[in-house]
Amino acid sequence: MVAKLLGLTFLYLTTSPFTFTAHGTSLYPVPTSSVKINPNWEVVYQDTNVYGVVGKAVILECGTTVPDIYIWSFTKPGTDAIKAVVYNLGKGARIQNFAETLGQLTIISNSAAVSIEKLPLAAHGLFTCQAFYNIDKEPIVYYYYVHLTVRVPVSKPYLLLSDVSPVEGSTMWMRCNLENGTGPIQYVWQHETRSGNVTVVAQGSSSVINVTDVNRNHSGWYRCVATNDVNSESSNRLWLDTIFGPDIPRIDVTPYSITERGYSALERETVSLMCQAQSNPASQYVWFYNNSQVYSGPQFTITKILRMHTGDYACLAQNTYLNTRSKKTISLTVYYSPDGFPSCSVEPALNHTALKLLCAWPGGFPSPSLDWTGDLVQAGTTQVDTEQQTNLQSSTAILLPSENLTPNNSLFKCVGSHPALKQSTECSTRTYIPPAEPVCFAYVTNTQQYLMLSCSWDGGAPKALVWWEGPGGQSKGGQENSNILVLRYGTARSGKPYTCYAKHPLLMEAKSCRLTLEAPVLLTQRRVVSVYEGTDVQLTCNLRANYLPANEITWFNNQGVDVQDTSKYMLLRTSAWTNLTVRDADEMQDSGEYRCSTSNAVGGAEINVTLVVKRPGRGGSRLSRDTQTSLSPDTSSSSSGGEPKTFPGQPRDIIPSACPGPSPGPPPGGTCLEHLPRKASRRHPV
Repeated sequence: MVAKLLGLTFLYLTTSPFTFTAHGTSLYPVPTSSVKINPNWEVVYQDTNVYGVVGKAVILECGTTVPDIYIWSFTKPGTDAIKAVVYNLGKGARIQNFAETLGQLTIISNSAAVSIEKLPLAAHGLFTCQAFYNIDKEPIVYYYYVHLTVRVPVSKPYLLLSDVSPVEGSTMWMRCNLENGTGPIQYVWQHETRSGNVTVVAQGSSSVINVTDVNRNHSGWYRCVATNDVNSESSNRLWLDTIFGPDIPRIDVTPYSITERGYSALERETVSLMCQAQSNPASQYVWFYNNSQVYSGPQFTITKILRMHTGDYACLAQNTYLNTRSKKTISLTVYYSPDGFPSCSVEPALNHTALKLLCAWPGGFPSPSLDWTGDLVQAGTTQVDTEQQTNLQSSTAILLPSENLTPNNSLFKCVGSHPALKQSTECSTRTYIPPAEPVCFAYVTNTQQYLMLSCSWDGGAPKALVWWEGPGGQSKGGQENSNILVLRYGTARSGKPYTCYAKHPLLMEAKSCRLTLEAPVLLTQRRVVSVYEGTDVQLTCNLRANYLPANEITWFNNQGVDVQDTSKYMLLRTSAWTNLTVRDADEMQDSGEYRCSTSNAVGGAEINVTLVVKRPGRGGSRLSRDTQTSLSPDTSSSSSGGEPKTFPGQPRDIIPSACPGPSPGPPPGGTCLEHLPRKASRRHPV
């Protein structure tokens, strides 16, 4: 049986191959299954992929159990040759001389597995283990195909630049070179600035990057990092030095003083002109005065400058490496001081949300320096151009916005100085909030034609801005100190506030006072009154509070007729209530709904009282005279839902007369005054 199997084995080594493929590409020629065995036998084939690294160790398995007989062979990719590596025919493993080309090959004890030390690249290929089991009975044959992929680590890369000193705007390339490394290989390009900041500028599978528009920001250290499935290596860094410039020069004048015409200097003082232009390599500088060369070097100093030195000064910067140049010219003028003294004033600005401090000092050339001091918060102030400046008169104006709250009663000083003067001069102005609070009140004209809402906030410097805001567009734009909103009689909105806002530039928010006006609200002690025939009954109707001047309360009987004092009716009235007494009540004549009503400049209201007159003995319990006119603990208002009814032709809007606060009664004139110093976060009128 052993001989028979050995015959099969050697038959395998001489049979024609077939090819394994991956994604349609031929990899290795693999032996066919043309072994002559009993027709009932089946040869088992198994494939395994193993990955190794050059110089490292790898183990190739031949099944999970030790076969009775096995033969390892190797097929190099792209060839048909099948070469024996090691075999064991039951008398121990026999390693072939060919195995030396595949590394330090040994057989792991108690197995058919092959261990390869110091793996060479030549071991990349197909290893086949033919394993025979149960050879003394009914043998079982296995073919183990082990596809060994040998990978090579990437070597240390080195960086190549097409130009280590490129000119700004040119094109260059960088290449990351490798001696060894199994693909795929990924490349990462790093840029390190002079300050040590490292950034990734490119990455991908390409070993070359192109820079199409080199600029000065590309200067710095560069390195590349190469990575494959085995390892990662970084190159040494290489310095890239971009050549550029010179840029347009920057000229700094000391002492610094600039006007619309350029730079200025005080006669007989020392002036220094410093020129700087970015360039690599560094620039060379030449100074010109009115197109004549006067100095070479970055700093040009003029001692005891005179009026005759007024003119144009130019700095020429040169890059001798690139043979390029750039130029900057400034004007320098020697001036004289103004005459007289400055004058100060304060005005509201930006619709009374800011202060504008004005300081003027006419004359002088150039304009003098005017600086505000005192209670001035310099941070956040804004310089404002004034008309005087366009007329060649020296002046300055600054804004103090509401975000920088200025204390009340602040004193502001304007200090004027000029290079030609040894001492400064000054003026001052003061600003303060009006001493009292805004005052609101309402009154009706004698002809009852208009309702006047008045608001005032007197005093202060500058004057406050006062405006009205009411419902339905009933508003009035801002005026200084005081403002009157005129409404036609009967057009005021009931229950809607009319707010007067007063804004002073020293306050972040506007103050306010408010008038909330209402139409009358009528109350009665009982909405339904029951009496027996022949008795007198009193119906009550009173105002909830005092209001704007109102018409008297009028009663209408169950026929809708205006009630007057007669033998049937008696009226008792005051300015706040009117009671109607029905004498000798009759069931047929007097039962029904009675109505009382009144009105004022805002609107009108009415309330109904139902009178039920019964004849004695017709159902119900007997009522005494006192019981018939007793009062319910609940009062009833003049309209359902708490809103009074209005007369035809009168507005439904009402103005409540009741004033908030501890006082139970209304103010004089029926108006409700809320002199509340509110901080109203509202936009005031433009």
